[in-house]
Amino acid sequence: MTETAFDTGKPFAANFYASTITPGRYRHYKGKYYIVFGTVTHSETEEIMVLYAPEAQTAGEARLWVRPLSMFIESVQTKDGTVPRFAYTD
Repeated sequence: MTETAFDTGKPFAANFYASTITPGRYRHYKGKYYIVFGTVTHSETEEIMVLYAPEAQTAGEARLWVRPLSMFIESVQTKDGTVPRFAYTD
C-alpha cells in the first residue's frame, strides 16, 4: 500500500515540497516584505502554490497572493548576482 498525505490519494513524495515552506516573514529580492501563510494546492492541476500577502497594506488594499512553489523558491539574477526570489527573515 502506498503511503499518502492529506488523503489525496497521491504518493507522499508528491506533497514533500509543501512542507518546505516555513510560514512567517519573507523579504522579496526587490526589497518588500511579505507574510507567508503556507502552501495550497491548485484545484485543477494540483500544483503546490505558496499563499502570501504583503506585510504593509491598508484595509482597502488587503489582498492574498499565490505563486507556484517552484517559482517562490527559485533564485533570480540581479545586478549583484544570483539571489533567492524570497528569503526567510524570521
